[in-house]
Amino acid sequence: MKKIFFIIVAIAGLGFVFSCTKETKDPVLDMSQTVAPAITSPSDGEAFVLLSDNADSIMATFNWSATKYNLDNLESTKYQLQMDFADSGFVSPVTIVSTEETSYSITVGEMNGLLLSMGVPAGQSANLKFRLYSYANNTVDFTDIYSTPISLTLTTYASIVEYPKLWVPGDYQGWDPASAPNIYSFTNDNIFTGYIYMPEGGTYEFKFTSDPDWAHTNYGYGGDGLLDTDPGASNLSVPGPGGYAVVVDIEGLTWSYELQNWGVIGEWLEWAEDINMEWDAENQYLYLTTDVTDAQDNRFKFRANDSWDVNLGAKNPDDGTLVPNGADIPIPEPGNYTFILKFTTPEPTYELIKN
Repeated sequence: MKKIFFIIVAIAGLGFVFSCTKETKDPVLDMSQTVAPAITSPSDGEAFVLLSDNADSIMATFNWSATKYNLDNLESTKYQLQMDFADSGFVSPVTIVSTEETSYSITVGEMNGLLLSMGVPAGQSANLKFRLYSYANNTVDFTDIYSTPISLTLTTYASIVEYPKLWVPGDYQGWDPASAPNIYSFTNDNIFTGYIYMPEGGTYEFKFTSDPDWAHTNYGYGGDGLLDTDPGASNLSVPGPGGYAVVVDIEGLTWSYELQNWGVIGEWLEWAEDINMEWDAENQYLYLTTDVTDAQDNRFKFRANDSWDVNLGAKNPDDGTLVPNGADIPIPEPGNYTFILKFTTPEPTYELIKN
C-alpha cells in the first residue's frame, strides 16, 4: 500500500513539473504593444533656405525617440530616415541615412544635393515630408514600423558641379589648349561627351588634351575611330565645317563624332523650316536671335540637320533641361528673342531671353 502511495505521489510530482515547464514559455514579440519612433527635432512645419556659402554647415540635426518593443532582448533596432514630396505618399522615398543611432546631422550641401537629385530646381522651394522606418534584429517583415511624418519646406541653391573634362585644341582655334572648348565626363566613367564647332577654312584637325596645355596626356590619331597617347601621334580630323557631337573613351582609346547643325523650329514657322543657330566660341553655346511673330499657341523645339531624327524638347517638368523628343516649349508672347542651346551639362539645357 505504501508503495502504491509513493507511486501516486511521484506521478503527481511529475505532473507538477510538466505544468510548471509549460507555463514558463519564452515571451513572444507583440507588435500591438510596440511604440513607434517619433521625430523630436526639427519641428513640424519648419522652413529652411539653403545657401551655397553655408554648404559645409549643419542644416539640421534630426533627433528621434527610440522604437519600444515589448521585448528587452532584441539585438538591435535599425532606423532609416526617409524623405519624399509632401503629396507623394512616400511612394518612392529617398533614404537619407540608415543607422542604429537616434540622431543624424545633415549639412546644407548634402541636403541641397539630395533635393536637386529629386528634381527640385535650383532656387526653388519644395514641401517635403520626413519619417522614420525602423525594424529590429534585421527582421523587416515582422518588426517594421513607421513614425508619424513631419513636414518641412526647403529652398535649394544652384549647385556648381565640376565634371572631369578634356580640352579640344585645333587648327580652328589656333592650337591653344587653354582657350579650347571642353567635353565632359558627366558620369565620371572616362567617357567624355560634348559639342565642338568647326568654322569654314583651315584643316579641321585637332587633338584632345587632358589639361589646358601640351605638357600632359594628349590624344591623337591611332587609326579610324581610335586614339593614341603618343605625343608624336598624328592629328584627328572631321570631314569639314559644322557642329559635331563627340564621344571620347580615354580608357578604351576610342572616339566617334556625328554632324549636328542645330536650328530652331516652331509654330510661327509653321513647323516647316527651322532657322539655323550660330556658335558662340567664347561662351561655348549655340544661339539664335530672331523675331517671333504672332501665332496661336506659339511653341518651339530644337532640331539637328533640318530633320526630326534628332530633336530636343522640354523635360517634364520644364526646368530648362532638354531631352530627345521632349515636349514643345512655349513662348510667352510675340517679340524678339534669343534662343540659347548648351551642351555643357549632363542633359542639354536652353535659355529663352526676350530682348
